[in-house]
Amino acid sequence: MILTAPRPTLTLAAVCLVGLGVLAQWLLGYRISAGSAQVVEVLALFLYGAAIVLLLAPLGRGKALIAGALAFILMAWAVHLNARLSAFLQIEAGGEVIAAHRILLATLFVGPFAGIITGVVTGLIARFERIRWTPRQPAS
Repeated sequence: MILTAPRPTLTLAAVCLVGLGVLAQWLLGYRISAGSAQVVEVLALFLYGAAIVLLLAPLGRGKALIAGALAFILMAWAVHLNARLSAFLQIEAGGEVIAAHRILLATLFVGPFAGIITGVVTGLIARFERIRWTPRQPAS
């Protein structure tokens, strides 16, 4: 399957995925229970990864390595920011957490692992050009 869409449409879809991930954590996270918060956090990471793929995979075959490397960096950063958000939400819900430890562990271990997976997937999708931008119409 090949997805071809205008650049603003893919960007809007990526922004909506990120917003959905943050909103799900805020609404369904620690307000229900600690167990549901972990499930929602994993769901949010998948949504962030999908958003990164939608933003970077259309770079195409010539820039597949750059797209994969940038996806690695962005996903590792997204995991770090998500850990900060998760720790904040748990403290706001009245939970006992050492936020610095959670952020450190997520940044050092989960971030690079999720970044490698997202980078490889993005690079492969870009290499085989499965997501493309709609070609621009020539000026008349």
